[in-house]
Amino acid sequence: MTAIASAQPAIWRDVLLEYKQRKAVAVAAPPSAAGAPPAPFIPGARNWLPLGPSVVMDGQTVGNQPVAGRVSRLAVAPGGAVVYAASANGGVFRSADGGTTWRSMMDRFDLDPTNFATASLVCGAIALDLADSNRVYVGTGEGDTLQLFRSRVTSALPAYRGLGVIRTDDGGANWIVEPSTPDLAGEAFFALAVDPVNRENVVGATTVGLYRRVPQTGGQFQWVQVRPGVHASVVAASSGGTTRFFGAEWGQGASPSTVVHSDDGGATWAVAGTNFPTTDIGRIALAVQPDKPDRVYAFVTTSSGSLKAVYRLDSVTGAWKRVDAVPDVLPGGQGAYDLTIAVDPADANLIYLGGDRMDAPPWGGSIWRCNIRASGSAYKVSNSASIGTHAHADVHVICHTPGEPNELWCGCDGGVFLNRDPRGTGEFVSQNNGLACLCSNFIAQHPTDPNILFSGLQDNGTARTASGPIWTHVSGGDGGYCLINWNNPDQVLVYMNGVVYRSTSGGTSHAGWAPVWNFGWATMTQPIVGVPYNPSNPSSADLVAVGAGQLVYLSNNFASNWLSPITLPGGPSTGDAFALAFASAKRLFIGTTRGQVFRADRSGSAWQITRLDNAPAAPLGVSGLIADIAVDWADASGASVYVAFGGLGDRRRVWHFDGTRWDVRSGTGGSSLLDVEHNALAVDRIAPNNLYVGADVGVWHSPDGGINWNPLENGLPDAPVFDLQIHPTQRLLRAATHGRGVYEISLQ
Repeated sequence: MTAIASAQPAIWRDVLLEYKQRKAVAVAAPPSAAGAPPAPFIPGARNWLPLGPSVVMDGQTVGNQPVAGRVSRLAVAPGGAVVYAASANGGVFRSADGGTTWRSMMDRFDLDPTNFATASLVCGAIALDLADSNRVYVGTGEGDTLQLFRSRVTSALPAYRGLGVIRTDDGGANWIVEPSTPDLAGEAFFALAVDPVNRENVVGATTVGLYRRVPQTGGQFQWVQVRPGVHASVVAASSGGTTRFFGAEWGQGASPSTVVHSDDGGATWAVAGTNFPTTDIGRIALAVQPDKPDRVYAFVTTSSGSLKAVYRLDSVTGAWKRVDAVPDVLPGGQGAYDLTIAVDPADANLIYLGGDRMDAPPWGGSIWRCNIRASGSAYKVSNSASIGTHAHADVHVICHTPGEPNELWCGCDGGVFLNRDPRGTGEFVSQNNGLACLCSNFIAQHPTDPNILFSGLQDNGTARTASGPIWTHVSGGDGGYCLINWNNPDQVLVYMNGVVYRSTSGGTSHAGWAPVWNFGWATMTQPIVGVPYNPSNPSSADLVAVGAGQLVYLSNNFASNWLSPITLPGGPSTGDAFALAFASAKRLFIGTTRGQVFRADRSGSAWQITRLDNAPAAPLGVSGLIADIAVDWADASGASVYVAFGGLGDRRRVWHFDGTRWDVRSGTGGSSLLDVEHNALAVDRIAPNNLYVGADVGVWHSPDGGINWNPLENGLPDAPVFDLQIHPTQRLLRAATHGRGVYEISLQ
């Protein structure tokens, strides 16, 4: 058996190139016999349509402000009218009216099959030329999720890498990919710093070092590694026509964290200052005033991500001085994920710190204003104030409008917020209208009204819509699976941070939710499934299954109480239940994080377990995360299923079991699936040879049960697809994208 394992970083670029080439072929070909539309967006044709959320009302902040998805970095032009938001999984958004409205700037890549590298919507850094707001650099791949990347999906929130650096000279209308050496494909960015006196000279802080943009022959540029190791921050300041860069290395293992500087444009680097701490140091965030190259602040965490201290350097050859009495900006200990600092542009003794959350409901953003004064041979916070509670938690960036002390921006897990009086009594105000970058994990559909949808969202709870792109926040935490009782839609279940909650009033608001399950938190989002829509047997709508480690809990009354759980055989080596699918009220299929597949058959009140992946006739040929299971409705006996695999390293992503043997259903040659994670499956019950799979790159359609595949792109952003569902009474295929919300396409 082949294990699906890690692959070389460059696979991300190779896969996206192949994806774009396949879409180009698909658009030139006629639709298939099954009626699948061609690949790129075609005006007047059948295309994917966005269902939102364009914004989520009543969000998780003090004051219940509207929220959007995770924003990793911001770039603000002088005057504050033009703002770019680099979202974690949804690409770059641009506002021309100070954040009042936004529009996506990276969807157009779908129209250019050759511009494959810019297909990555995962952003970790962004910077612009202050003299020309149309010149923007983007570092793809999200550095903030560095420590979550290896445990992604199962034990942590999903994390993705990028494809290097892209650049626009016209405000995002067109993008150019810039090469790098060593190749930055498969790596991630923390920060970019543009030389204030030379916009062509840029330094990036990445997961594999500091990179500098170096001119090549013919007027081209290449990003060259000038310092190895993880670097989590880089800033630039200029005076008298000379620029100084500061960079912060995030020590790994025996290598200590440290701050370095460069006075030759980033070509060479030396340690900055003396007496910087050397023990229990983790991530470092840096901040400078743009015209003060002799002064830099370092916001430092412990190796575990808690607050260590703030340090200040007043001369590059001098000694670092500790700033005492800093408030606890990281009560959640998430400094590896949330860490940012800004200096007031007019007052070197006024700084702002951003961290994870406030330590009280509703867990607003941790942003603190700190006044600094000399204290003996060091410094001290003379007074501080919490000013971030009206923003969302998990703050990734705070920055001023250039030269404007009274405009402080925040990018966080809830989108973009702006404080127009940070020095005084101002509060952060949501700037999220149209910032459609929500990370949708899973969806639930009303059985007869296709307008009513729920979606579990990363760090934005569960949201609901009854019509249109504006959704309402109805449940908190990190949203996961959600389920509507198709026989009684007033009953709704949602998953949040290890607990299942139930509403008996339609789940229309925060009120009325009650916890009904709390049996352990084995994986980040544990599956909740019900029996498929079957009006001839309405009582089956009350049967629910929830996976929790090696246990699967069942309820016959939609979670009013729970039966004795199904125990998967084999213990920890089996893996955790990660994918569930009912074929009927008497048959449940289970897939685990370690590639095992089981069938549970009910006999009376007991459930009999049969392992399937080791079928003697023909076992499952690969091993890895079973990301999803879908019943093959062409088999009236309910014995046949499809499974999809996560992980990397093997193109055999989808397999079929006919009750006796496993067969690869991943296509061959030019019709095969890509070697990326495949997260979701859907089988058309009306035309069951039509199989759909959602991957980290695109949605794919097979008209022949997995023998041949083609991308079903048609206007769908290149964000990872985590859930696919066909509406039970309408001919609609819905996709939950991790970074651009929910989309649908008609199957008529």
